[in-house]
Amino acid sequence: MIEVAVVAFEGISLFHLSVPLAIFRDAVSCEQKLFNVRVCSQTNEHIHSADGLSIAIHHDISIIKQADLIIVPSWLPNQVPSSQLQELLNEAKKDKKLIVGLCLGAYSLAYSGLLDNLRATTHWKYGDDFTKRFPLLTCDINPLYIVEDNIITSAGSAAAIDCCLHIVKHYYSAKVANQIARVMVSSPERSGGQNQYIENPTIKKPSDARIANLIDLVLENISDNYTLNGVANYCMMSVRSFSRNFKSANGISFNAWLIDARLNHSLELLESTSLSITEVSEKSGFSSEQIYRKHFYHKYGVAPKAWQIMFKSKSIS
Repeated sequence: MIEVAVVAFEGISLFHLSVPLAIFRDAVSCEQKLFNVRVCSQTNEHIHSADGLSIAIHHDISIIKQADLIIVPSWLPNQVPSSQLQELLNEAKKDKKLIVGLCLGAYSLAYSGLLDNLRATTHWKYGDDFTKRFPLLTCDINPLYIVEDNIITSAGSAAAIDCCLHIVKHYYSAKVANQIARVMVSSPERSGGQNQYIENPTIKKPSDARIANLIDLVLENISDNYTLNGVANYCMMSVRSFSRNFKSANGISFNAWLIDARLNHSLELLESTSLSITEVSEKSGFSSEQIYRKHFYHKYGVAPKAWQIMFKSKSIS
């Protein structure tokens, strides 16, 4: 089991603290916990979150010595870490333990000298300040996270989720990380405007048996070609009546639903097979790879190949 030390501090954001706790505590395989997560602080006592809530801390930062993975989920930019914390972080670096600064947590690593002569990232709003405070590092605010040897820094807020999922894949497998991603409603790889990751939704059966049967038919033969006239005839309705009834039952038009159904099918192929993007496009029923890429990027904010690579990646670098 991987020992994890999460460093909390007075004034920490509950969101930033919750991300590593939720991800690593939820990581299981065959009902066995994969990470033992403990929260520590420099004072080993109650601290208050940024919202004023009291948080009971049961460990001091000395547990960093026993940890395999050390995570600083955030930090206060103007606060210099205690000499003890700096020393422990530097010892961990020398021992090749994995050290992670999520979002503003990169500040604590930079104050401790861990990022000198390395490339690092942090919340984009603090890019200029980060660069001015720590001229010995190279700040790059574009990536979601940056891996430099045994040190990882991530961009702001939700990028911490992507970073932590990447770490889960490093220690265990993409399968475990993907399971957690679904629980977190998160994608293994996001771009700036990407929608939430939502597992293929369960289709609610329409009360109209004709439309319900049509949906079953399409899902079982998703690669086939469908026209509005054809599906209306199948349901023994006029095009106008079919369109009205389908939208009433599903909340969207048939064509919009069909695109979503094809995209959902393509996700399964990208995640579970080694098919080429062209083959995935064809088996999902898109008329061309170009059209498939366009619809995929519009919905998920990334290219199909990037999605496939991230789901199959097991390397930390």
